[in-house]
Amino acid sequence: MATTKPAVKSNGVPSKREAILEAAARVFFESGYADASMDKIAREAGVSKQTVYSHFGAKDALFGAFIRGYCGRLLEPILTPGIHDKGPGAALSGIARRYLDLILEPQAMALFRTMLAESGRFPELAETFYRSGPLVAIDNLADYLEVLDGEGVLRVSEPRLAARLFFGMLREDFYFRLLLGCGDQPEKNEVERTVRQAVDVFLAAYAGEG
Repeated sequence: MATTKPAVKSNGVPSKREAILEAAARVFFESGYADASMDKIAREAGVSKQTVYSHFGAKDALFGAFIRGYCGRLLEPILTPGIHDKGPGAALSGIARRYLDLILEPQAMALFRTMLAESGRFPELAETFYRSGPLVAIDNLADYLEVLDGEGVLRVSEPRLAARLFFGMLREDFYFRLLLGCGDQPEKNEVERTVRQAVDVFLAAYAGEG
């Protein structure tokens, strides 16, 4: 079962809302959305079912809050504060490595599989996941590419399309093999080779004036 370290307030004691979200994460990863009951989440959190409902109202709202919080933590390191101080090659390589580290992490894979399994019955949850995770990564990278285009460092007339293409190159075949459970975690040199070639291809495609 996937485990997470409980979030805590400044006095070191988790709030009930935080405890519920951490418990929900464990239950959703273990059982999937359909089989995760509010009773089970309440027991895992050590609170009453009424307390869970008073904070979140319904299971779909709790799942949405869990997805947004998880994706926020997942994507936080993608763009670092000093990114504009680096050249585009170094910056994109750093983004690429962090992105692959995040999406290939076993807990992230478990979440992706959960979303794939539940998306047919609960398309609104899949939409929440997409908007809170992949779309945020695309938009953040697109903002950075737009700055590079404005400075003439790269020529990126469609930053959001370029961001999607960049992340698409990075996922490559090993991501889908892992997602399907028919492959092993890639070796570090395989990841580095993918990063290097994706960045080289991207920079060649969007080379600037100078």
